[in-house]
Amino acid sequence: MIVAELSMITMGAGTSASKYVQAVHQVLKESGLNFVPTPMCTVIEAGSMAEIFKAVERADEVLAGMGVGRIITSVKIDHRLDKEISIETKMGAIEG
Repeated sequence: MIVAELSMITMGAGTSASKYVQAVHQVLKESGLNFVPTPMCTVIEAGSMAEIFKAVERADEVLAGMGVGRIITSVKIDHRLDKEISIETKMGAIEG
């Protein structure tokens, strides 16, 4: 499993971003990917990088369709190859 951090910053759309965050979360729900919202980003779990980028591309399309003039997207990927990871195992490792 691959765990990724996603942040999409909408520019030229005002100071409140909640409706855009909700739209991105709807895309993730429709994609079937497991995700966890946090105050500053959304953490995604996927079987491949292709799945992540397909969802990110769709989210970008949805935001553009909402009239956003500019979208800054950051994706940080943890692709661990020596053992299986998930959002749950990563959280368990820090919770002790």
